[in-house]
Order: sequence, then C-alpha cells, then structure tokens
Amino acid sequence: MFKTDLPPDPKEAAAIEARRNREKERQSRFLNVRTRVMGVDVEALNSQVEERKLQEATEQSKKAAYGTNQVQYDVVAQMLEKEQAERTRRLAKKVQEFREQKQQLKNRSELDLWDPHRLWKEFPPHLSNNDPYCGPASLQYFSGEDLNRSTHLRMQQEQFRYSLERQLQEQQQARIDYNCAGKLQGHPGTT
Repeated sequence: MFKTDLPPDPKEAAAIEARRNREKERQSRFLNVRTRVMGVDVEALNSQVEERKLQEATEQSKKAAYGTNQVQYDVVAQMLEKEQAERTRRLAKKVQEFREQKQQLKNRSELDLWDPHRLWKEFPPHLSNNDPYCGPASLQYFSGEDLNRSTHLRMQQEQFRYSLERQLQEQQQARIDYNCAGKLQGHPGTT
C-alpha cells in the first residue's frame, strides 16, 4: 500500500530537525534547575539592575551638583554674616565713641533716665553730728544710730576671731598636758 523505502524530503527533514532543536532548547530551559527554582528571567533582571545603576549614578551626580551649590551658598551666607557682624560692631563702636565724647555726665543737666535716684545717691544721708549739708533746723542725730557701724562690726569680728583662736590653743594645750600627765603616771590608755 504505502511505499516506506522512499528517501525523506530534505526540506521536511530540515523542518523536523529544527523542531527537535527547539524542543531540546525548550526542555533545557524548563528542566534547568536554576531557572526552574528561580522562575525569573535573568536577562530582564540584569537589564533592571543596569537601569537601576544608571539611575543611581544620575542621582549621585545631581546630589553632587546640589552639594557644590550648597557649599557655595554656605560660604556666601557666612561671608554676609561676617560682614553684617562687622558692620554692627563698627556702628556700636561709633555710638560708644559718640557717647564718650559728647554725652559725658558733667555735660548733662537732666537726670539720668536709668537712675532717677542719682541725686540722692551723690551724698550720704548723714556724715557726722556736725554735717555741713544739714541746716540748723534738721535733726542730725537719731537715738540708736551708729555712724561707725562698719568699723564696730570689723572690730567685733577681729575680737571674735582672736578669742576663738585663743580657746583653740588652750584646748590643744590642755590635751597635750593631759597626755603628758598620763604618760608620766604610766597609764597605757593615753597616747
């Protein structure tokens, strides 16, 4: 019925061979353990990695450009701050010089606004019983008033210090005498 011993057609044989090669390649892809376990396309991942590296490089270059601009802005801001501080210092110096030259206390006739009691502070309220600033009608001495209070306090402190030092010396001498007496009598408890 059919002739089986005919030679195969070369086109048909090439097509069959191409199908077999494609099948082997497909099986090698599917049966490859690494590809099968990962289940990913390695080429796509590699291209994504390359894109990511390129994106990071562009971001790094942008950051570097912004960084150099920021450094320049910082330097300019520092220079402006120094210039402003110098201007302020010079102005304060000029104001101080003006005050020292033109606004001296001896040249002013008005009261000091910051110290309205300045005139009251110029003279002490009571120097002595024969105070030249007090007239004949002013009371010059009050009972209980001590005009030399500061000197009295200083003398009391010196006297107190002297008596305290004398007491300490007496106590120390008494201890020394007691220890010497104990040693002479042969008491072992005294040192």
